[in-house]
Amino acid sequence: MKTVYKVFCPKKKRCGVLMKGTERRREKNRCIPVSIDISELITACEQSTDSTHFFIDIKGSTIIRIDESKDTNAQTKVRQMENNIQYLKVPAHNVKDEAVLMETFLYDAPIDSDEDISPEMLQTDSGIKQFHQMLALQPPLKQQWLDHRSAALRNMLISWLCNNSIELTNQHLIPAIEIKELTSEDIDRLPDEIKDFKPYACLRCHNETGMKARIFSINVSPENRLIEQETSRILKEQFGISHHGGWSGGDQEYLTASRCPRCGCEEIFWDY
Repeated sequence: MKTVYKVFCPKKKRCGVLMKGTERRREKNRCIPVSIDISELITACEQSTDSTHFFIDIKGSTIIRIDESKDTNAQTKVRQMENNIQYLKVPAHNVKDEAVLMETFLYDAPIDSDEDISPEMLQTDSGIKQFHQMLALQPPLKQQWLDHRSAALRNMLISWLCNNSIELTNQHLIPAIEIKELTSEDIDRLPDEIKDFKPYACLRCHNETGMKARIFSINVSPENRLIEQETSRILKEQFGISHHGGWSGGDQEYLTASRCPRCGCEEIFWDY
């Protein structure tokens, strides 16, 4: 079982490659509703280049395209809109971003091929060509790649929207999240690498005694910021937890939490 342990805190934000340099400050905890379909946003992201720019008109709930090859005042318009809080520039999906998606796909996908494509090769035109030639020879694998790419773009844009306090209305962007706290009997049946991972010390007062582990099952993985936000909300409202960690990998995702009995802090160092 391949696992990755992560710590989540609602005060912190995670940014993927699409969000870098595109966020702007908005009123804390205030989401702005915008009635744009996520598919339109994905298309704008894919079509964005150094000379073709897309902006969300937040008040008008539309996407505006500015093409420097067709508009002599394009650069002036871009600068004006970048400095106007009514508009939010859609991030571009560039060649480096695409190479990252290829690399993550090669890491996870079951590939039946003698070709060895390294991450370094994906930084070159010949490596990208070899990647697509491999897909052409394996139609099922090509479909898996298309699904992987589509999901990754969608998740990165959802995270970017969350980090900019934009809410797309009338759309179910994430599945319903179900969280269940495991009983001691459930925990005993977990793999050793999970159940043997224990809360060790409080990061505030350094207490090392009396801390108990709480483990939860969750039906989704933390693929984007919106899932993280909703997970944190459910844990806070239903279980009184404001700080948690998580196990990713395998067929089941888990959340972990603990609280220092001395000072009440939930920021705990875990170890085997």
